[in-house]
Amino acid sequence: MKVYRVEEMDGDSVVTSRTINANTPWVAAETATGSEVTNARGDEQRWIRVTHEADGAVNRYAFK
Repeated sequence: MKVYRVEEMDGDSVVTSRTINANTPWVAAETATGSEVTNARGDEQRWIRVTHEADGAVNRYAFK
């Protein structure tokens, strides 16, 4: 498993942050938020930023 930092965002501000062990950033986002997410993020005010701790790769998701 990989280690991800999952941040729930409100615009550019971090609302909550958790460290999650998961196989993919998608699973990390859903585990941390307890909600389904989609990688089709547009201009939503509330969204999820997932950062892979080892290599710094960032993924962005929206709540479904």
